[in-house]
Amino acid sequence: MSQADDRASTTLWRRIFPRPVAVLLVVVLAVQALLLIAIARSASFGEPHDLPIAVVTAPVVADALADQANAMEGRPFEAAAARDSTAARESVERGTAAAWLEVDLRRTRDVLVLNAANGKRLNDAILDRIRAVEASYDRTVVVRELDTSHGSSHRADTLALLAHVIAFVFVVVVSLLFGPVTRTLGRGLLRHLALAGVAVVASTALAVSPLAGPGEPSLLVIAVLLLSILVVGSATLALEALAGLSGLGVAAVLFVVQAAPLLLQTDTRLFPRPWPAVIAVTPVGAMERALANLVSYEDGPGIGRPVLVLWVWLAIALLTSLVARRVRDRAGVDLRTTGRPASRRTKVLWRWRVGAVVIPAAALLLGLTLLVPRGAIAGPDALPSRASETRCVPTGPVRNVKDMNRITTKLRGGGEFQSGFQGGDVGASVMLQDGRALFVFGDTLRSADFQGQRFVRNSMLVMEPDCLQVVVPADHGAIIPDRAANGDEEAVGYWPMSIGRDSRPGYDLVAVAAQRVRSTGSGEFDFESLGSAVAVFIVPRGGTPQLIDRVDLGPDRADRTRPVWGAASTVHDGWAYLYGTANPGEELVFGYSLSVARVRPDDILDRSRWRYWNGDDWVRREDEAAALIPAEGGVSQTLSVFEQDGTWFALSKRDEFLGTDLTVWTAPSPTGPFTAGESLAHLPSDTVKGQLRYMPLAHPEFLPRKGTMVVSYSRNRTDINEVIDDPMSYRPRFLRVRLRP
Repeated sequence: MSQADDRASTTLWRRIFPRPVAVLLVVVLAVQALLLIAIARSASFGEPHDLPIAVVTAPVVADALADQANAMEGRPFEAAAARDSTAARESVERGTAAAWLEVDLRRTRDVLVLNAANGKRLNDAILDRIRAVEASYDRTVVVRELDTSHGSSHRADTLALLAHVIAFVFVVVVSLLFGPVTRTLGRGLLRHLALAGVAVVASTALAVSPLAGPGEPSLLVIAVLLLSILVVGSATLALEALAGLSGLGVAAVLFVVQAAPLLLQTDTRLFPRPWPAVIAVTPVGAMERALANLVSYEDGPGIGRPVLVLWVWLAIALLTSLVARRVRDRAGVDLRTTGRPASRRTKVLWRWRVGAVVIPAAALLLGLTLLVPRGAIAGPDALPSRASETRCVPTGPVRNVKDMNRITTKLRGGGEFQSGFQGGDVGASVMLQDGRALFVFGDTLRSADFQGQRFVRNSMLVMEPDCLQVVVPADHGAIIPDRAANGDEEAVGYWPMSIGRDSRPGYDLVAVAAQRVRSTGSGEFDFESLGSAVAVFIVPRGGTPQLIDRVDLGPDRADRTRPVWGAASTVHDGWAYLYGTANPGEELVFGYSLSVARVRPDDILDRSRWRYWNGDDWVRREDEAAALIPAEGGVSQTLSVFEQDGTWFALSKRDEFLGTDLTVWTAPSPTGPFTAGESLAHLPSDTVKGQLRYMPLAHPEFLPRKGTMVVSYSRNRTDINEVIDDPMSYRPRFLRVRLRP
């Protein structure tokens, strides 16, 4: 080739691609490539984001499961309790919920209902994460599927992609034939009118095609397709009117980015952030969501917002086209020559330039499918197990208080029992519907060979007729786990105070009220109480208790003058009554006052639903709670309140550690007025010998006998080393007292 031919060739390419145009093309394609690679290679690709999930079970359990699902890394779910199975099914069929989890608390297998309209990838991602939550409770899940899309979950993606392509191709063809910028407003209006005509024909053709699904074509589907084509085409025309070939380059970038999820047939909620939020407000994202709600789910819900997004984009596009000439003039950009009658050679140059933008963009879009495997789904991290297990230690028959004291003073068991429970205090109990007794203990000692924490703030035992079981959580720590240390502050543990049960078909809902405590030193009494908490357990008939949730009630505050709620609790006539104790901090006042709150058992973790007795009525304000028993000569910090034969009893040791008398106060109702009776027994502590007797608790349903009550009291030593040497001395003792109303 001669030098003249080389110069001619170079001149031709410079005329086709002058330096500014060449730079523009390189920048446009580079941006496209980087965006696509960023999407395809993101470590979080395939992770769901903010998916609405309906949970159906007892409300208190549903809320707890929803909270744990929502707390998963990356926040894959926006889970919430559903009113019932019918409401949950409707939400899944309408697409307002991505899935529905029905938790059967009578068993350990639950049902996850998925809509095939979500697409296999999204459903697989949901299933993986629900399984992770279920496994943490030692539960399994079986999948059931419904299909409102009639076997074609990607119908909306295809319709949206075709609508987008039709609009974009129309503008590209017009640009190839007449250039990207019109000379007059009238010519620009003609382009928009031509676009409208194409939109009418194309939207009708798509709506009557098999892609729109079985049955008669929907006017709403035609309307959304028509609006979608108008929006994409008008936006592309507006960008060209504003910036000529540069505008077409920007439109090509937007086309590729928006069309990527449609071509991959992947729900945008599986894309890495911030793509889900960004795509939702783009024209293609809005059209896909509106079409999905119309052709893939029942009743066409939720098209209001995406249709509004489309109308806003259409208004912006039309307004931009109207002001484009003025904006160009102010910026000193002259693109009007591109709209003049052009020679054949000029048109060829334009076509080369348009093709140089569109063809590589399309190639990159197709190449994206090679970068992202079709089955790519990011798996969830394993969640810490909340499951518990038990092992039986034979106890012999338990028929009376003597048998109970034989167990507490002599039973060493062996294996799991001996190492998992050597001694503890409190010992509050409740009878389960299957006849077993459930006991919770405070500070618990375990043997040196126990594979886990040697000392825990709480523990749990289950007693069967001839068997005693230690309930051991998966991490072999406390049954109500500690709250982790924060900075220089010590970890916070939970001392059980009372326990209540609400029986349901096939299972018991058990709530344990506890004090939040934090160590302030190494001594026996070096601790501070920070407030109360409630832990909820599910106990299937014959099954192992499983912790569902634990909620702190109020902020941490070491203040004895405010009530510690749950010092006693009971369930009666559909209400959970939680009693609070407080000490005024006055000299020579060693007892605690007693107040009461109530809440429905299913709402026990929702403090806003608690109501407090002010002496006349139930009120919202905690600080208005009245004292049912005064602190002077009052109850211990932890006690028992229960009902028997229409009479309410508050059983406690007067004046806490320094008192001697086991006393019962009686009342006609849970709100009092309470009247103190005579001493039922003497339980003095001997500080000289280092012997402590404290925290007497009633066991109303355990070994019942009319007119009497089984009572336990805790024993301890002032020297912790003596307890370590003889853990048997750190077990409660039992006695039977006669109630004297």
